[in-house]
Amino acid sequence: MRDLFVRRRAAALPRLLILAALMVMAGACAPKRVPLVEPPVAEESGEDKAAIIWQRFAARAKAAEGMTGPFRVSATLRYTDNEGKNTRASGLLWGNGKTAAPHPLRLDLTAGPGVVVAKAREDASSFLVYVPDEKSAYRREGKHSTLTSFGVPVPLSLGDLTLLVSGQSGALFLPSVSAADSGVPTERSLTENGARYILPGSRLPGELELSEDGAPVSWKELGREGWSMVFEPGDMDPLKPRRVRVSHVQGWSALMVVKEISRVSPPYSTAQLDLPLPPGTETKPIE
Repeated sequence: MRDLFVRRRAAALPRLLILAALMVMAGACAPKRVPLVEPPVAEESGEDKAAIIWQRFAARAKAAEGMTGPFRVSATLRYTDNEGKNTRASGLLWGNGKTAAPHPLRLDLTAGPGVVVAKAREDASSFLVYVPDEKSAYRREGKHSTLTSFGVPVPLSLGDLTLLVSGQSGALFLPSVSAADSGVPTERSLTENGARYILPGSRLPGELELSEDGAPVSWKELGREGWSMVFEPGDMDPLKPRRVRVSHVQGWSALMVVKEISRVSPPYSTAQLDLPLPPGTETKPIE
């Protein structure tokens, strides 16, 4: 029996050697798979790292989903004037526009159920606010009148505010509409949170701070002690802040909490985006 086992094993050995040879030949003929290796992170200088953070922001802005149709934003607002008077309000902002042409836009501020504090409408060439308590309306001709102009301490127009809360802050801070064409700002430096950039020529000129992953952290007015904003990024999209804290060195401050951003269908009608004034309303210019 043992001799039979040895003879069978000896007979199988050539077949095993042939099989092994074929496997070696197949491995030699097959193309080699090159493993994907992440490039090593070099020890960049401060300016180089700041440039990388800016490019991350530009990439996020380019990939961000914009408000491409009718939308509605609900938020709460708590603000204090420079005399220490506190005001709480709820805000509803809506419109049909896109990034390039967001107007007209409407905003209602309410201080309780059915209590309207102010109604505002912004188009490409004017800004109108109606204050029911005063039975007066305030109008300003020209672009980019900020909410500060009628007592709400937020240094943004309705168009700017729409871009900021909808994740399109690239349109406010990048030097061109196309994020892909955005050059890295010349004046930049590292901070504890990420990097800071001086943006004199952006739609919202100022000093912008970004986190290391390219999300806005803070902004402040350029060249003087004035307005500043701090952004708390949302959980789902860091470019959509869930809280915005605003302050001014002379005592104004505000906290805006974004509750919901939703798309609307069908589009708003012309009447829904209009701001008719009651008969007898006195209209005054906004200074």
